[in-house]
Amino acid sequence: MISSSPSPAERPKTRPKTAQIRVDQWSSLDELARELHDARSVKGERITANTLIRVAIDGLVAHGGRLHGDTEEQLMASWLEFLGERKAAHGR
Repeated sequence: MISSSPSPAERPKTRPKTAQIRVDQWSSLDELARELHDARSVKGERITANTLIRVAIDGLVAHGGRLHGDTEEQLMASWLEFLGERKAAHGR
């Protein structure tokens, strides 16, 4: 089996960043990471909670212009609206 995982030398360097998350976010994130890890079709790079956090950050940074609002709730609503538009545009 050929692994498509980048070698340690090819992976981008990372630095720790602390975030305050709720207990439900913590457990849901860990559960989702386990599910995605177990469902991989190519066994190579591990999928962890940190993997998902980096994916989410990349998405927010790439499409941050779509966020608007004055509160966390409003920001989340604008993000979900954006994701709904993307889903509809791609017929999913």
